Parts: sequence; C-alpha cells; structure tokens
Amino acid sequence: MKLSQAVDLYIQRKRDAGLRFDSPMNVLRSFVRHCGDTDLRRITTQQVAVFLDGSGSMPSGWNGKLGTLRAFFDYWTARGRLKTAPLPSARKVTQSFVPYIYTRSDLRSLLDAVPRCQWRAGCVMSEDTFRTLLLFLYATGMRLGEALRLRLADVDLRLGIITIRDTKFYKSRIVPLGSDIERRVRQYLHQPGRRNQSHRPLFQTKNGSPISALVAGTSFSRLRQLAGIGRCDDSYFQPRLHDLRHTFAVHRLTEWYRQNADVQRLLPALSTYLGHVTLSSTQRYLTMTPELLEQANRRFEQYACGGAR
Repeated sequence: MKLSQAVDLYIQRKRDAGLRFDSPMNVLRSFVRHCGDTDLRRITTQQVAVFLDGSGSMPSGWNGKLGTLRAFFDYWTARGRLKTAPLPSARKVTQSFVPYIYTRSDLRSLLDAVPRCQWRAGCVMSEDTFRTLLLFLYATGMRLGEALRLRLADVDLRLGIITIRDTKFYKSRIVPLGSDIERRVRQYLHQPGRRNQSHRPLFQTKNGSPISALVAGTSFSRLRQLAGIGRCDDSYFQPRLHDLRHTFAVHRLTEWYRQNADVQRLLPALSTYLGHVTLSSTQRYLTMTPELLEQANRRFEQYACGGAR
C-alpha cells in the first residue's frame, strides 16, 4: 500500500467516526510530502526522525507530530499492513512554559516605542489605535480575541462597562472599566476619521475594518524588538501580547498584598473578571515575580508574628 493511500483511508475513517481531524490531517499530508509516495512498509525510522525535527521544531510541536504518526502507524500495524511502527524511541522534553510578566518599566518602553513601530505607511493600525489596544489589554486583562471582537454596541462608557459576548467558554460576561482606561477609550473614540456606528469594531484599522489577531501579533513582535524587551533565560518563547493578561493578574494580586487586602477572598472575583470557569485556571496566571514574592513573604511574616490574619 502506498503511503498516500494509507493516509487518505486513515483520514476518511477518522472523519466517518465524526472527528474533524484537521490538525492531524495537515501533519499526515506534510509527512507524505516529506517522504514521497513510497510504499508504507518502506518508511524508515530515520525518515520519521528527520520529519519530526523539521526546521528546529519546538518540543510541543515535535511531540504533537509524534503522537499523530504513532496513532497512524498503530492503526495500520493492527491491520497487518506493518510489522512494527518506524518511530524513534526518544521524546523531546517539553519545557515548562512560564509567561513573561512585564515590569512597569517594560510597559513604558513598549508605549514609547509605538510611534517608531507604526510610522510606516503600510501599517494598517494607526499609532493611536495600537497604543489604546495595549493599554486596554493591560488594564482589563482581556484575551486578545475578546478585545478585537468587541463592537461599539458592547461599550457603555456612561456606566463604564464592557460586555464580552460568546467568549472562550461560550459565555458572556460584563467587565467594569477603571477610570483611566475609560478616559483613554473616550479619547480614542473621538479621533478624527473613526466610524462609530454601533456595529463597527471598537478597535479599527485605518479604513474602519476589524483588526486581525495576526496583524496585532506581528505588530507587537516588531514593537517588542524596538523596545528592546526580551527574555534573558533559555526559554523558547519571547514575550507575547497575551502576556499582558498574565501581567494584569500578577500586578493586581501584588497591589492587593500591598493594600493588606484579603487576597483569598478576592481571588474568586479576579477569576470571574478574567472569565475563568474555575480558580485553578486563574492560579496559572499568578506567576511569582520578585515583587509579588516579597509582598507574599511580608504578609506571611505578619501572620506568623500574630500581626495580621
């Protein structure tokens, strides 16, 4: 049996079982292109290893492709088309992902670099739009997709609230705005040339159309490099736009510690604000920073000495 035939039959049977199977299908099609339409039995472990390594594939991608190929080869081994699966024995160790928490100095550097980032005529986002988007993401902790899908009808500046509809878990929620970001959004909506009909997106390109996540992410990557912000460790991941959400959560927690607030009581409120279903989801955002650790240690010292509950 030819490799392409084996892949086509395997994909079809998975879809007949009711699976979408889009991502595994892409991996398997890519594997056929890599190996050529050779006989299924002639696939070697070396060919598989070269395919998995790709162009410096990260551990998560490497292991994902391996899982897809393992299921594919196991399927045909069980049906007698293969004697053994030609898979390498080693696995790449997936690095524990730690989000980047921006310092306030980092945030100022990013905002200061916006004019240099958006000066080109080909930029679809204006300088003011990009600056407002960054401030909005940091001030509200919203996911990028949630912010980019907002329409003017979702924004009530009179009450100072934003309605987020059909979010990650197919639920809607209401997010109150702080006075500073509310004022910033008001200024943004009064910029010349904006199209402020209720069905229009809150964050618009220069021609009034919605901004895609790809455009926002690419712009931020350029901005981060201009601002000189990057990781000093051996992480595979450079600081991302989504890390503004993590930063919002950590800075909020740090401020609560400074105010001597009841953090355990307030954590469920933070979880609801972020749109999480459970507290465990919020805990992943609370990456310890030196500043946060100092505040937590101070609180524990007060508790241990009997000065605070």
